[in-house]
Amino acid sequence: MTRIMITRTLVFIGCFLFTGTLWAYGGGGGTATACKKPKFSGFDPVHLAEVAPGSGFSFVANKHTHVSGLTVTVKKIPVTVEAVTQGRGLMVTGQLPESLVGSYARIAITAKSKSGCKGQGGWLVKITGGDESTTAP
Repeated sequence: MTRIMITRTLVFIGCFLFTGTLWAYGGGGGTATACKKPKFSGFDPVHLAEVAPGSGFSFVANKHTHVSGLTVTVKKIPVTVEAVTQGRGLMVTGQLPESLVGSYARIAITAKSKSGCKGQGGWLVKITGGDESTTAP
């Protein structure tokens, strides 16, 4: 009788140890998808380049970028951009505001991916004209 009790107790404890190991490997089986953020590259003109007011600019957004969630501002001024599918991403083009002269300006990009994740990027340019004694950013 004692031997049967010891065997049952060991089997009972062994089942709990095995079940604990299974839970450690995510036995819940969730369906969460990985967040694939929009990323940006190929900035033109390059970072800290001197450009004229109203000059064009461009950059490449990766394939995860959703066009309707893409916004671009220059020194907090909204800018209209055009996005064209190119290879595995988007070629985005726009123009700097004519009103910005003689200052540094950040071309700021925010976008949402097709899965709803948010990405940010941008770069700085020096806009010529006006008072050339503008201090660095």
